[in-house]
Formats: sequence, structure tokens, C-alpha cells
Amino acid sequence: MAAGGQARDSAPPPARRAEGGELARRFFEATAGGDMDALLGMLAPDVVLHGDGGGKAQVIGKPLAGREGVMRFLVGLLRRARALGASLRLAWVNGQPGAVLYDAERRVVSVIELDVADGVVQTIRAVVNPDKLGHIGPVPDVARLPEGHH
Repeated sequence: MAAGGQARDSAPPPARRAEGGELARRFFEATAGGDMDALLGMLAPDVVLHGDGGGKAQVIGKPLAGREGVMRFLVGLLRRARALGASLRLAWVNGQPGAVLYDAERRVVSVIELDVADGVVQTIRAVVNPDKLGHIGPVPDVARLPEGHH
């Protein structure tokens, strides 16, 4: 897992980091492989998925709650992303395990952060707002919605 240029003090304790990192690895492998059974076991029953597009990128409007819906959304998202040549790299996001999704040109499309507690994923935050991703790497224009009037 790459540390991704984060400040040292935001790193979780080694034991929690190892547990979170291992869960994240299995979580994204299961998501990418469409392994629903494995995914269900890693999600809290009341898991919530938040999407932050900042009004500039297409994402879910309101938070998605519940294992079934969250799982289907993520599997569908990664299936579409992979079909477009996207790739996922594990990373630490704000001291939490997660991943960065890149498009075929290696531009940052989304950052996904997992809030892990009691050995399961409680909350998932998917940031696709290009304004919040620019510091990680170049963002594609396709992620930006038209700006209204010019």
C-alpha cells in the first residue's frame, strides 16, 4: 500500500493500519471481481456510501445506505470503470484505508475512503469532485460538468 504523501501524524496505529489495509485490499479485490458474497461479509449491515461531486461531477445525489444497495453500486461502478480502462491503486486517505481510481490516461477520477470499525466497513466516501482531487494528480476534463453560462 502506498502512503501517498500523507503527513506522518495522520497515520493510524500499526495494528489498526495493518487490519484496515488488509480489509481494504480484500474489499477492492472482491469489488473488482464482483464477488458479492465476500463483499457482503465486509460491509456493516447499515453501511453508508457518501459521494462528493461538489456539483461538478456526476455522482449519487444522496447517501446510499444498506449493504445490498452499496454493494451493487460499487460493483457496477468498478465494472464500468474497468471497461473504460480504469485502474485502482490502494492508498491511505485521510488516515483511512482506501483507493485511488485512475482513468486509462492515469488521471485521477475518484478517491475512495473506507471507514473501518469492528472488522467491517462502516462508511464509504467516494470523492469525485475534481477541485478536491487536483492535488493528487491530473484530473480528466470528462469528470467536470459544463459550468453553466460563460
